[in-house]
Amino acid sequence: MATSAMAEPITVTSAPLGGFQAFGTTTEFGPLSWRGGLVLASSAQHFGGFSGLTLDDDCGSLLAVSDAGYWLRADLSYEGDRLSGIAKPELAPILDAKGNPPKSKVRNDAEALASIGKGLYLVAFESYPRIGRFNLGRDGFGARFELVKSPKAMASGPANGEVESVARLSGGLWNDTYLAISENNLDSAGNVRGWVWKGVKTVRFSIARRGPFMVTDAALLPDGDILILERSFETLPAMALARIAVADIKDGATVEQHLLYEAVAPFYSVDNMEGLAVCQRDGELRVTLISDDNFNRNLQRTLLLQFALKP
Repeated sequence: MATSAMAEPITVTSAPLGGFQAFGTTTEFGPLSWRGGLVLASSAQHFGGFSGLTLDDDCGSLLAVSDAGYWLRADLSYEGDRLSGIAKPELAPILDAKGNPPKSKVRNDAEALASIGKGLYLVAFESYPRIGRFNLGRDGFGARFELVKSPKAMASGPANGEVESVARLSGGLWNDTYLAISENNLDSAGNVRGWVWKGVKTVRFSIARRGPFMVTDAALLPDGDILILERSFETLPAMALARIAVADIKDGATVEQHLLYEAVAPFYSVDNMEGLAVCQRDGELRVTLISDDNFNRNLQRTLLLQFALKP
């Protein structure tokens, strides 16, 4: 990615987690194998609130977006097969179409991030629902917002409950189409709305909800299916990973999700888990999660968790 004068190097501490299970030594969680976790902290004013995440192909660096309208980029370190730290972290404002930095959190609430190749990234914003394309490969953090046309229905949900996941599908029936999933835009049956579209053609579908869980991010798996991250705060903070089959997406369909694992604090090291990324390392499919601390550093943490996902 090209460098930019707007990038601000920051100091971030990365304290390793002893394990995912808070009161045990188990490293296997259904189809997931623990590959390390970090508690990230920084005194930088704009550090925190991370809601969207991508990793490069070999899991060597991360790019995240925050609720406050900032990018975070950092290299990742490993000891053996375990995530062990981050290096060279830097923050930069997400620029609007005129090249201006965020003026307020309300207009720059970045909630989802997806790499679409060749240095191009999609960012979904929630408060004023819209999706932008950024050419970081060419312009670095000087990249400006370029509007991606999206379904009008995407903005029909409740305030602060709009788009939480964005991707571009590849292969099969939905090749080269965009995907968006809402957080709290529900259909008449109470299921979460999603959209697949290209140009003016839109397919509307729903994802069957599991109790109080809401979708907070999605990532494409190598076989084309979709991995989703969910969270719940009904009683205690909880997260879940589930899979949906891309072949089940049809106009008007309700797609069933296949639960992989569910974890609840304080029994597991989870917080407000919002960002999800998939990459390959050491012949394994790695799943990485990041939490949004809501800039509430006294009560919440920025967690970076990594697992290997068995086929």
